[in-house]
Formats: sequence, C-alpha cells, structure tokens
Amino acid sequence: MSLGFRKSMAAMFGLVLVLALALSACGDEEKPTIIFSDLNWDSAQTQTAIAELIVSEGYGYPTEKIFGGTIPLMQALVNGDTNVTMEIWLPNQLAAYNEASEAGQITRVGNSLEDNWQSAFIIPQYTADANPGLQKVADIRDHMDLFVTPISNGKAQLLNCVPGWECEGHNIDQVKAHGLDDVIEIINPGSGEALAAEILAAFEKKEDVLFYYWGPTTLTHRIQTELGGLKVLEEPPYSEECWNTTKLCGYSISEVVIVVRNELLESAPDLVEMFEKWDFNAGNQLAAEAYMGESGADFPEVAKWFILNTEEWKSWVTADAAKKVIEAASAE
Repeated sequence: MSLGFRKSMAAMFGLVLVLALALSACGDEEKPTIIFSDLNWDSAQTQTAIAELIVSEGYGYPTEKIFGGTIPLMQALVNGDTNVTMEIWLPNQLAAYNEASEAGQITRVGNSLEDNWQSAFIIPQYTADANPGLQKVADIRDHMDLFVTPISNGKAQLLNCVPGWECEGHNIDQVKAHGLDDVIEIINPGSGEALAAEILAAFEKKEDVLFYYWGPTTLTHRIQTELGGLKVLEEPPYSEECWNTTKLCGYSISEVVIVVRNELLESAPDLVEMFEKWDFNAGNQLAAEAYMGESGADFPEVAKWFILNTEEWKSWVTADAAKKVIEAASAE
C-alpha cells in the first residue's frame, strides 16, 4: 500500500469522523429547550422538579423553568414563554384553558393530580361541633362573631386563596354570590406558605378559623388525622351553568391536568408520550410532600428522593430513560 494511498485513507477517515461528530452535535441542538411553568405551590413544584429531572437526564432535553402563579403562568404558556405546565386546575382555569385550546395553542396530554377538592368556606370540625347551627355557608351570618379578628373590621375573617391564583377571584365572587359582603372580610394571606401556617396555628391553638384550602395535601392530612378534622360548609352543588354565571355553588372536584404548547406534539413526541402516562396520584403526592416536610429538602432533592424510592414512575418512561435518570439521581 503506497504512502499516498494511506494518507488519502487517513484523510477520508478524519473527514468521516468530523462529519459524524458534527451530525451528532446537530442532533443534540435540534432538541428544543423544554421550559416548565414552575407554579408556586408544593405539589406543582414537586412535579415540575421530577419532570425536569426525567426530561433532562432521561431524554436529553435542555430544560428551564419560569416561577409564578396560575394567572401569569397560564398567560406565559399561551404566549409560548413556557411550553409545559404540570398542573392546570379545572374548573378554576377553565375559561383561559378553553380559549387557548380552541385557538390551537395548547393541548392536554395527561392527568396530573387526582380527586382534588377545594372550598372557600372551611372551618375546624371542633368549631362545627360546638356550633351545631353552623352547617351551611349562609349560616356564617348568624355566627360571624366566631371569626372576627383584630384586622377583619368587625366582620368574619376569611383567609382567601393566594394572590395570583385563579381561585382568589372565584372566592371573592362566591362571597358576593352568597350575599355575605357585609359579613365577611376577605384577607389576603400573602403566600401559600403563609396561608398554611396561619391555618395550622389556629388548629394547634383550637381557635375558630374560616378559610380556603384544598386537598389532599400534607396539611389537610395532618388536620384530619391529628388535629380533629375539618368541615366544608354546605353550598348548592357545582354545575357548569352556575359556575359560569352566578357562582352561587361550590367548587367541583378538580381535574388537574398536564398541558403543553402544541409545538411539542411534533418537536418532542417522546416527551408527550411520557406525559400521557404520567400519574402523580395522591399516594405519590403525599409521600413526596411528607419527605420534604420531614427532611427540609428542596424540590430538586425531593425529585431525586422520589426517583430512588418509588417505582411507579418507571412505567411512565422508557427503560433507557429510567436507567439514565436513576444514575443521575444516584450521583453525588
């Protein structure tokens, strides 16, 4: 074999290697950055952290997230500033969801949480036991004094939903619909953490408190198992017509769903397939939140714990992705 031929073959091999590396690099660059809506409550941030770990380590997509409440992050999803939201609560966000869905901007791809309830009018069970006439929302008028606080202007204080969440406005509408504007002073809790802390403090002191909340959560689980339970005051049952008109009815059992920008249906079909199998059921949710509460871990650490200590998530992903995610979660 001549020296010239060997040099020619070496040059050709080098060219092939360069082209292979370039094609590989191009393949990596073609994967879009997945931008998550990082909603500002525990279950949503936990799910986002788990999904981000799986998407980045298991499927090789670059990821980012934008933090905020339901209203601004729904708008961000519609605008294309984010492209995955792990928790869209229906009916809370039904109007915005329907509008964007009908416009061909977003698609529901999977189920998120299950059987979630919420109410604007909850009291401790010990308050209900001590006041048998307090069973319905309308009964607050005759028991207003139970809930008066130094900052409630002589009215019953209602701890409202968190600012920036859709339920904040819905609860205000419900108070008006029940004709209780002159009886109830709606108090802004400031944050989800502040709302939970104020509710917990009242239960621990056996104080009367009127509040909005939802479940299942670690707080409601603790209230039900350790602190005497809670009572959701009775309202007319939910109907779509009522919810879209007078609001003189309770919340429905919420559908909590995973929604993506439509572009991902073509640019990341493997992720869409994974989200279609996702099922962060109540057992998963409470286990992850309990670990976070006991350990003080941040959300990325909770995500690693979830990967290494539960099995169900493996049915959502490919075997290759599961192996990569476990390796990443196990690394120091």
